[in-house]
Amino acid sequence: MGAAMRALVETTTRRWAAIALIVAGAAGCGGRSFVAATPPGFLDLEDRYGDNEYRATTADGVILGVRVFEHKPKGELPFWARSVENRMRDVGGYALLETREVQARTGLKGTQLRFGHDEAKTPHIYVISIFVTDERIFLLEAGGAKDQMEKLMPQIEWSVRNFVPK
Repeated sequence: MGAAMRALVETTTRRWAAIALIVAGAAGCGGRSFVAATPPGFLDLEDRYGDNEYRATTADGVILGVRVFEHKPKGELPFWARSVENRMRDVGGYALLETREVQARTGLKGTQLRFGHDEAKTPHIYVISIFVTDERIFLLEAGGAKDQMEKLMPQIEWSVRNFVPK
């Protein structure tokens, strides 16, 4: 993995760490509790992450990710979506561009937040889809340079539609 790709993966990991702070009592759920959908053009980095995480990347640096947290304390989807939105704005300096409803392959409804952010004068897009069950909170992430994200948005949307929480 080249230095630029390693830096992008590390930046993405730091973003996830910031989001994780909003999920009080986050803990491993034991075994993979989802099936991620890796779209064409993305490489699954399966051997680099544990049971509660997933990462895939393109050669141009767009990253997909999934993280799972124990749903404690209990909260409804609107609460968690607003918490993520506030955290991204207040801590990460991201501007909320759009909110939309999404649905996993199982029919589970979620909320998707699309953010904009400039990194070294290059515009980036960061998309977080949130799904909540009685036992788990699933955060699906996609991020990268704006031009690449716009080009790959159909594949990113496909990966969200084909996500299977267990």
